[in-house]
Amino acid sequence: MGEFTNRLILEGESPKSVLAELKKQGVTVTIKLLKRHLAAFEIDYPAEQFPSESSSNGLVHQPVTIELNDIDFSEYNFDINQPESVIAYLQKLNLKVYLNQIRITLQVQQDVIDGKALDVPHDVLKNLAIAYEILNKSTGMNVRINQQEAIRVVEAMGFIISNKNYLFPSDVPNQPNTETD
Repeated sequence: MGEFTNRLILEGESPKSVLAELKKQGVTVTIKLLKRHLAAFEIDYPAEQFPSESSSNGLVHQPVTIELNDIDFSEYNFDINQPESVIAYLQKLNLKVYLNQIRITLQVQQDVIDGKALDVPHDVLKNLAIAYEILNKSTGMNVRINQQEAIRVVEAMGFIISNKNYLFPSDVPNQPNTETD
């Protein structure tokens, strides 16, 4: 089967069609295993082949051209003249991307737990890490969490820090009532 697989790839067959052909012959192989096999024989894994101008489903693929000066921002929920508004909107979008990627990751993990999959694909975890980095960079979340921890350490030493903004409402300690003190 190894030589057969190598020949198909070297003849230009797509990885998907090779996997389908192997399945017809009763051999179940994953893309991960196919990649390892080809690497062992020093054969490059073929790049994904994209349809040219038109695909088999009748869709026509054309390059996207955008004139940046003609972008209409009215469909978005921010004031283009207020940088804080734009930043807040982008932070919300990045949070949505991250939360969607968490849902995907959790579903794939559940598939492993349920025996529907052997392992969580590397790409799923990589995509989660990338989505987290984008969220972290757009929100500064990492810095705020570190600041909160620093505040806790300083307060544990007996110091009082005033005028602080807590990241999580549950972080606010019981404040003494200043009216009765």
